[in-house]
Amino acid sequence: MSEAAASRPSVCVLTPRGRGAIGVVRVWGEGALAAASAVFRPARGEGLGTTPRRRPRLGRIGSGLGDEVVAVVLDGEPPEVEIQCHGGPAAVDLVVETLTNAGGRLVEPGAFAEHAAGSPIRAAALEDLARASTLRTAEILLEQAQGALDAELDRLIAVIEADRGRGLAELDRLIERGRVGVRLIAGWRVVIAGRPNVGKSRLLNALAGYQRAIVDATPGTTRDVVTVSAAFDGWPVELVDTAGVRGTDDLIEQSGIERALREHRRADLLLKVFDRSQPLEVEDRRLLAADGDALVIVNKADLPAAWTPETAWMDAFAVVAVSAERGDGLDELGREIARRLVPNPPEPGAGLPFRTEQVEALRAARASFAVGNERAALQTLRSLAQVSTSGASGMRWRSDPLR
Repeated sequence: MSEAAASRPSVCVLTPRGRGAIGVVRVWGEGALAAASAVFRPARGEGLGTTPRRRPRLGRIGSGLGDEVVAVVLDGEPPEVEIQCHGGPAAVDLVVETLTNAGGRLVEPGAFAEHAAGSPIRAAALEDLARASTLRTAEILLEQAQGALDAELDRLIAVIEADRGRGLAELDRLIERGRVGVRLIAGWRVVIAGRPNVGKSRLLNALAGYQRAIVDATPGTTRDVVTVSAAFDGWPVELVDTAGVRGTDDLIEQSGIERALREHRRADLLLKVFDRSQPLEVEDRRLLAADGDALVIVNKADLPAAWTPETAWMDAFAVVAVSAERGDGLDELGREIARRLVPNPPEPGAGLPFRTEQVEALRAARASFAVGNERAALQTLRSLAQVSTSGASGMRWRSDPLR
């Protein structure tokens, strides 16, 4: 950014484009109050320059009649100005265009988050915090927004400079924590697999807490991929129900089975479901032998058993017995899913990378250490806090010249 651009006040739209009744535009930096005062015409009284802080002022913005807005001068030195207008795109565009014509420069929401938070990492955490789907993930992101990862990086650099061996071990642990951090928003994909009529759809509904998938005694009822959002021990999960795998001449069912097998390969965790009340079939044994991180679910535990895990050669697997019909064993299954997905949860207050680019930077630093380039590694760690947060919230807004 040029020195001239940096000296201009920043103009940022804080609300999603076209989604709300009110649009909010913030102006900050040197000259913010002057720029806003130049374009704001109060309904009565003097201009913004003499307005007490945090007192809303009704007025208009733009030439001619303009558009009716509310302007508020906020605390700070230099003071910031917030302008609230109608939430429609045309009204917001008018405010932005008028302010940029008065000397402001348009920036994206990530720039305001960084300005408000004081560091790019804290700003990124604030953006992700708004999208957290569980209390547990929100608490972790709030800790990062309050400086947990910033402090962890400062401590890590100091440890590496004092004791390279111990520092590298700490770096490896931080990279490992990133395996959880990058899933705080995206979550994990848990796929339910099994032959037809073992109770996969009923299990999905039981875990979700409502009927998301159709349950029917006719084999092959589920032919498409059915998903539902859930959480286990506070970790966000997308549960996936798939078609039962079996030999069939039905072309539509074959297509569903192909999609099911693709989902099996994509899964972070596969729930292999077996019907305890019926003898095991060839498809059951194929599923049991399939590779991948999996839990074995013995369903219909409320019915008389046709076999036991021991006689079915399942004793080498983690096995959970449930009754999706009655709800027996579902709490234990939920705990086991959480344990398999997150075997080592982060300690309260721990710093952890939560964006892919943060983990990549840490791995790049580790690679530099591996080839003996300690200077480059430390530089990478020191510059990590400068990773851009632009566009992370999905609320990117641009004026016409930048589209």
